[in-house]
Amino acid sequence: IVQTLTNTGISPATATYIITPSANGCSGVNTNVLVTVNPIPGVTATPSSQIICSNALTSINLSSTVSGTGYSWTVVQSGVTGASAGSGFVIAQTLVNSNTVSGTATYSITPTANSCNGSLINVIVTVNPLPDVIFVPTTDTICSEEATNITLSSSITGTTYSWTTTGAGVTGNTNGTGNNISQILTNSGITTVTATYSVTPIANSCTGVASDIFVTIHPLPVITSENHTDVTLCGGAD
Repeated sequence: IVQTLTNTGISPATATYIITPSANGCSGVNTNVLVTVNPIPGVTATPSSQIICSNALTSINLSSTVSGTGYSWTVVQSGVTGASAGSGFVIAQTLVNSNTVSGTATYSITPTANSCNGSLINVIVTVNPLPDVIFVPTTDTICSEEATNITLSSSITGTTYSWTTTGAGVTGNTNGTGNNISQILTNSGITTVTATYSVTPIANSCTGVASDIFVTIHPLPVITSENHTDVTLCGGAD
């Protein structure tokens, strides 16, 4: 008996063959042959694709309509590290992108149930790099009542910036956003003070590590005179 049997359900099914032998016009006793046909398992990945930031964990849940299905996968990396072949019900791996553009990890997942392999599916995980922040100049020194002029840039295209600021004895420094820190700072004291700007870069919904830049503000000199007396001069006198 050579026949191709198909089970379109989600649980094992059977085909029973009743075999009757015949010889010289005589029929023998019937024999029953039971063939169990297991279904081919499928696999559903949730989510079907994923976008994460560098140093983040994938979270891909695997399921099937066929009970008892197990899963194994291979992976091809492009511009990322940390992905590896494996098996289980969840793909949870920390992926790293040390480049300046997005990379991918493509997981090829094969379902197996009752010794039957189903068709593999591919799940692509896009890994965005973490943005950095570059200061020009790297530090700044100004006089009181002058404006800062700090340009912000990154090796990651499309990066935006926000900052917080602190500084004892300084006024005019405020939290903000943009590509340039331009603020008029005032030092009303008699000693040099410092304003600190902590800048956080963001690109493709990924937040990079905050970096600090320090602005030194010198006070304006003031002329003082003690125990002075008024002097009256005649015209033409030195």
